[in-house]
Amino acid sequence: MVILTAIDRDPGCKGVVETAYDLATNMDMELVILHVVPEDGNEEAAREEIEDIVTSVIGSLDGVDLRIMPEQTRRDLPTGRTANHILQVAEELDPDYIVIGSRKRTGLGKILLGSVSKLILANADVPVVTVEQKRRAEAEAEAE
Repeated sequence: MVILTAIDRDPGCKGVVETAYDLATNMDMELVILHVVPEDGNEEAAREEIEDIVTSVIGSLDGVDLRIMPEQTRRDLPTGRTANHILQVAEELDPDYIVIGSRKRTGLGKILLGSVSKLILANADVPVVTVEQKRRAEAEAEAE
């Protein structure tokens, strides 16, 4: 039994990691944490940042399957590539749950901007748990 959680490099995702870890621990499930690195991103720097975020929440990487994966470019998917990559990993892993963060958007932002969490909610074949992700400024203020 597996829980897949996908996070970005924003410090606000700590609540997502905490929720996924708590669920995995309480339900005696394996926890897979996925971060998709943009095609032009630095994979090693991303790994270090994600490791720091995860260890700041749960203390270590013990028992966590941490996966840092480069985004795959597909010409037929000009938008939503990160969400589609997460869904592809979910299809391969066949998790029991997916845990993702969601940022609140208001007004026009809801209409005009796509959302990774929205695409995953609409297309996942398993239950999806969404956790409100704090804004970067809030997360950084709490860290101080």
